Amino acid sequence: MPRGGVYFTQASIELDPVVYGGIYNLNSERMASIEALQRQDTAEGVRKVLQNALERYGFHRFVISGLPDSAKDIREYVMLSGWDDEWLGRYTERDYFSVDPLVRHCFTTTLPFDWSSARYDPERDVGTHRMMQDAKEFGMSDGICVPFHMDGGMQAAMSMKGDPKAISPSERLELHMLTVYALGQLRFLNTFSQEGLAQRTITPREAEMLKWAAMGKTAGEIAEITGTSVRTVNQHCENAQRRLGTRNRLQTVVEAMRRNLITL
Repeated sequence: MPRGGVYFTQASIELDPVVYGGIYNLNSERMASIEALQRQDTAEGVRKVLQNALERYGFHRFVISGLPDSAKDIREYVMLSGWDDEWLGRYTERDYFSVDPLVRHCFTTTLPFDWSSARYDPERDVGTHRMMQDAKEFGMSDGICVPFHMDGGMQAAMSMKGDPKAISPSERLELHMLTVYALGQLRFLNTFSQEGLAQRTITPREAEMLKWAAMGKTAGEIAEITGTSVRTVNQHCENAQRRLGTRNRLQTVVEAMRRNLITL
């Protein structure tokens, strides 16, 4: 268990099928990063792999942390940090968590968002404005934040420093999937044993459907390939989703790949 008694569940992912549909096929470099994440047996190993992967997108600082519903020493909830130590110390000492607009925005959405989307009124939110000005001194002006759901209703987030405008929609999805895999591996390291995983598996038929889904095939295309109906395809995918405790099809594919239940 991480410090503060916080543990992460699998992330909830909701992606626009018009923008993101059919691009499960990551290039070899991204797949290598995902495979490297899956091989790590320590949080520090996950941090190093994730740091290297994020830098290829132009993101050089990140933090993964639980988000308590009241202001506390956030360092007790940090699960993985690639933040500047001085900034993290100042953030905690000055109680910036209680006025951070990114934190507030995380409680209103399940979707990744640019830091600039977390609006505030500089005149009314004096503490927030002071924090944002302080952040600029550390070069913390632009970035992306990915909210996650946690057991017991608590939330978590991964926040990373970089220029969102410098990446394409497909790269944004790749970045999102990398964060999901990183969280999944941290979750595995902190909350699951191999025995527990062995008790939660999927059937060969469910694995077949998920494998085609991972290759970017629609339910209609999978039905034609496997000689079944769209309803049957969806039923197998939904059964796998229930077995793995995931929230949607993309998350189910990601979790099945992370556990090596399907391979491409």
